[in-house]
Amino acid sequence: MKFYVVSCEVFARECARAAANSPHIVHTSFQAFGLHDTPDELRKKLQEEIDRSSGARFDYILLVYGLCSGGTAELTARDTPLVITRAHDCITLLLGSRHRYEREFREHPGTYYYSPGWIERKDGEVRQGTIEAVKQAKAERRFQEYVKKYGEDNARYLMEQEGLWLANYSRAAFINVGLGDIENYRRFTRGVAESHGWSYEEIEGDTRLIESLVRGEWDSGEFLIVKPGQRTIQQVADGIMTVE
Repeated sequence: MKFYVVSCEVFARECARAAANSPHIVHTSFQAFGLHDTPDELRKKLQEEIDRSSGARFDYILLVYGLCSGGTAELTARDTPLVITRAHDCITLLLGSRHRYEREFREHPGTYYYSPGWIERKDGEVRQGTIEAVKQAKAERRFQEYVKKYGEDNARYLMEQEGLWLANYSRAAFINVGLGDIENYRRFTRGVAESHGWSYEEIEGDTRLIESLVRGEWDSGEFLIVKPGQRTIQQVADGIMTVE
């Protein structure tokens, strides 16, 4: 079969390995890292990729994404079925299962996770387009909304408080998937931990979900298949996503 893989560039190394080991013909398109910060822009870009690649050329379009703050909800399959992992975000894809993801977050809250892609692509290797401009415009709109509601001084205080998200973290964890310059990734993550006064830990990664996706091994409990004419819908239950 022929697969068109649409992936966040954070999985560049993992997807390359999965494609090399797949028995199928795999074409890969990497999308800008910064899109995960703007779910509406992510949805728009992914739908454009789906529309552009639909037709008789590929048997399936594979999305190497999780739900990503709803950015992959409301995507419509055109002539070609879609397949996406039932995952909240990319950490699940790096840890190998939702069960492990949930256990990790339950036992170690306040952890900021790093992987080869998160470290190498943090500034974006794929053309970022207007992502930074979109983020700045969004922040400015929020500030102006606060000014109207609470006044300028209070608006500045609220914006400052929103910027204190790092205070909720106490650990930096490097997810080692056995790819790339591992010693450099360790140094980078340790440096982040030291600079913020966090603890450091290395976690063994598991790219089983990415490899299963690209091999065409789609267990219904872990992958959602979206038939032509259907669209993805966010689901509160354990399935994370469903179709309508």
